[in-house]
Amino acid sequence: MEPFIYHLPVVLSTKKIQKKILRLQSYRLSVEKGEKLEGVLLDTFDEEMFFAAKMLFQVKQRLFLFDLQSGQLIDQVSKEDWSFARDLQNGPVTSLLKRVSCLRAFLPVASIQLCFEHGLLLDDEGKTRARFHNLTIGHGRNSVGVGSTQYLRGYTQAHKDLCRSLQKIGAKACQDVGLVYDSLGIKGEQYTAKPPIKLNPEAPVKESAQIIINAFILTARRNEKGVVADYDTEFLHDYRVSFRKVRSVLSLFKGVYKLKDTVRLKQDFAALMQKTNLLRDLDVYLLNKEKYFNMVPEDTHEGLAILFNYFEEERKKEHKIVSKVIRSKVYNREVTRLEKLFANGSTIGSGPKGGEKSLAFACRVVMSRYGKVCKIARSIDDKTEDEVVHELRINCKKLRYLMEFFSPLFPDDQIKTLIKSLKLLQDNLGNFNDYSVQQIFLRQVLSEKMIDFGGWEIKVAESVGALTAMLNRLQLKERRQVMKNFARFDSFETREILKKLFHIEGSVHENNSLL
Repeated sequence: MEPFIYHLPVVLSTKKIQKKILRLQSYRLSVEKGEKLEGVLLDTFDEEMFFAAKMLFQVKQRLFLFDLQSGQLIDQVSKEDWSFARDLQNGPVTSLLKRVSCLRAFLPVASIQLCFEHGLLLDDEGKTRARFHNLTIGHGRNSVGVGSTQYLRGYTQAHKDLCRSLQKIGAKACQDVGLVYDSLGIKGEQYTAKPPIKLNPEAPVKESAQIIINAFILTARRNEKGVVADYDTEFLHDYRVSFRKVRSVLSLFKGVYKLKDTVRLKQDFAALMQKTNLLRDLDVYLLNKEKYFNMVPEDTHEGLAILFNYFEEERKKEHKIVSKVIRSKVYNREVTRLEKLFANGSTIGSGPKGGEKSLAFACRVVMSRYGKVCKIARSIDDKTEDEVVHELRINCKKLRYLMEFFSPLFPDDQIKTLIKSLKLLQDNLGNFNDYSVQQIFLRQVLSEKMIDFGGWEIKVAESVGALTAMLNRLQLKERRQVMKNFARFDSFETREILKKLFHIEGSVHENNSLL
């Protein structure tokens, strides 16, 4: 029998439950009530715990986790100054957190008060027939209860009686953290790196471009505080991806804006991102540190450790530079100007395609880009130069961006199927590119930065050489997978969905022959 996981909009009253139960059977309650504790509610910036229907609390040097899906309440000892699940010692809470998040830091959501109650439902002989635990959560002047019952084998009726008694005092089934937040007056971040966008298929595409760009500017801006505070590396990642998507709209929506405005705006957004390039590169290396050590022989680890110590010091310097930029008046004046520009949009010159209907424009540009992807991919063989593979990667990224930008105009399940089928190929090409970029970066370290390793040049050079060789081997492996993954993407099913979604009756697509 499933537990009754409940939300109680008032403080649990044991006396009231006892009264309700006595009317049903000769039961009595035995309740162990804990002391009131002061603590903090934790979650990641993108609310991974919230969406996983879990609540995480820190009380001094102890963590408590209540799972609204299973009704399980678990706890473990922890240190107070931790940010990531990997910072914690092994335990039941740590084990669950590692499945929820690995890259995001856990941040305070609200100060709270907690009181735990563990209850037994006993029969007239004092035998336990059912169990429950209740957690009273206080925030400000508000208090609510959440909890769950536990069925004991052979005592179905007793469990039903307990659940019925809880319902009679106001308990309602609950697997939604949002209901608890609302009762406590807690407002979550409600952040997503992929903001929900609504588009009108009949609206001019310039209007749709404005909506998309405005959404991603706001997403980028929401990450600024986290970039400066350096809570975790995903703030910078989401910040950069959001502005990259803005530039992609300007590039891919050809003819929507006047050419001179498009060129100027792309330059403006590129300038915003430019100062963050090296910081992100260093983040990628440091995030892959363990992987890199596992890739090379143990006798090169000493040199690799020196190299990564250097990366960590360089990252600290770069973060200070980026933080100073984002906090500056010049940056804020410029990004505010761009934000206002696309919140309004009327002052940006309309190009020759700006008045085209959004759906017709979407179908035309998606099919055109799909044609380029197919043409390049079908020309690749074992002798094709790497530059052509890089060109395929760029066009796959552009195709995926177009599908994502215009996804509100198409049936959700079908457009997601297309994007998913493209993702495997794009991930493959992304790895190919990453390994290439990382080799270039390491060669630059050898040619330009060896003076920074005074006395350790040989060991660092040996480790860089070993790592470069392994990255080259992995790059070749990814290249061999390109055609296999393209074949999966270029399936009959994919072509049929493309034909159905992006073919408008009465219009002619230059790449229909590829279908």
